Amino acid sequence: RVNASIHELVIIPSGRLSALPFEALPLKKTAGQNFNSTDYFINKWALSYEFSAGLMLQKSKSKMSTTMNNVFLCAPIRFDSSKNLSDLPATENEVNTIAQLFQANAKVYTYARANEDLIKSKELQKFNILHLATHGIVDSDNPSQSEIFLNSGNTEDGNLYCREIYNMNFGADLVVLSACETGLGKFTKGEGVIGLSRALTYAGAKSIIVSFWKVSDESTSELMIDFYKHLLENKNHNFSRAIREAKLQVMKHPGYSSPYYLAPFVLIGK
Repeated sequence: RVNASIHELVIIPSGRLSALPFEALPLKKTAGQNFNSTDYFINKWALSYEFSAGLMLQKSKSKMSTTMNNVFLCAPIRFDSSKNLSDLPATENEVNTIAQLFQANAKVYTYARANEDLIKSKELQKFNILHLATHGIVDSDNPSQSEIFLNSGNTEDGNLYCREIYNMNFGADLVVLSACETGLGKFTKGEGVIGLSRALTYAGAKSIIVSFWKVSDESTSELMIDFYKHLLENKNHNFSRAIREAKLQVMKHPGYSSPYYLAPFVLIGK
């Protein structure tokens, strides 16, 4: 039994539990698929995750920005046919709508401008929130080959590999990977998941939002827009409460009441 005064839970999962979205667990036994009448963990608590207690303590010593007025938004939208990736038309509305919320404090890069050269430039160090709406692929056998897909630039091929991210320096308060399966990776004993999420943390991201499975383009767009609305309305850095409110909002949509839509995106950090 959990104390009723507790509103936020931080979970440090082990092994394959590292790919389980606890917010989608029902609070009691359910019958059938009546999702609208089911209470999940997300209905009771705001949840976030950490890789380890040691890393959690280490991050608590680093200061976060006092404001959230600088957001970098990147969406390639269309992808080279050689990469065998579907286009993501809803991401254009996603990043543009989020940019409107932040007004002059947002920078949007879409289509050809959303390239790997830009991601590796010092430009990103000006922002405390980085939002990448694109495709991601995780290689569970060889995590260093996991990648985020962008457009090619003058010097880069558009394939941002996990091994490259380890050598980058973000320093952002929050990095959002609005893409499929970006929270997965290789399960290792005592280390949890080794993949894109771990690489982003080592690159300096204090908190990250990643996904556990393939997601709907449209529902993801709604979730992300609602997340930033709640974040700005509360005028603080409580990412776990903002993502909870966004998920609860998406669940009210008649077509998105299934845990499939609420559960894939999780917050690692606070």
